[in-house]
This record gives sequence, C-alpha cells and structure tokens, in this order.
Amino acid sequence: MAARMMLLVAIAVLTAPLAAASLPDPTALPKALSSPGPENEYSEPTLAWVKVNGKRSIAWYGGSTVKLGDPVDGGRVTAIREDHIVISGKSGRRTVYLLDESTRTQPLAPPRPARKTRN
Repeated sequence: MAARMMLLVAIAVLTAPLAAASLPDPTALPKALSSPGPENEYSEPTLAWVKVNGKRSIAWYGGSTVKLGDPVDGGRVTAIREDHIVISGKSGRRTVYLLDESTRTQPLAPPRPARKTRN
C-alpha cells in the first residue's frame, strides 16, 4: 500500500510541470494587444477637449496639453476655438475638430421675431 502511494506521489510530482506547460501565461499580453492589427496601427492624433480662455486657452491634443504657439505635427497651434484647433506650418493650415461630435458647438437657433407692441 505504501509503495502504491509513493508511486502515485512520484507520478503526480513528475506530471505537474507537463500540465503547467499547457496553461496560458497569466502575465502575457492578450493576443489582441500583442499581435499587430488594424486597431494597433498608428492613428492620427486626436483632439479630446479644449478650454477657451483668450490667450491662455489650452487643449488636449495627441496625448498632451497644448497652448497657442506650441509646436505640434510639423507646425504650431495658431488658434484654439470651442470645437477645434488650427495648426499652421510649412504644409499649410489644418483644422482638427473634437473627437466626440456630440460635444461640438451647435449652431444657434434663429432669433425669434420681435413682438408687436400695442399702442
């Protein structure tokens, strides 16, 4: 009985590394992130938000804050508006709008007609 028990323990000890080899590595990146694919390719920097405050306006563009005059993408930030920034450089001017279209400035409603007053 003791010999049989020792044999089972020896088999368990020797097969444990083989069983562990078939398990996935818990520290490895998921395949979607580790293999190149369309979602991992370079994408153009985006504009996430803006804060308009005159000459002290700032925006979050391409992963960092930018202000008027900062160099970005081969040009400089020349304007920061409520829903976009303007980058000017040797290749011309380019407008970059906010990433989320729902936060863009909506056109104002047409003015109401003036009320007639009674005399």
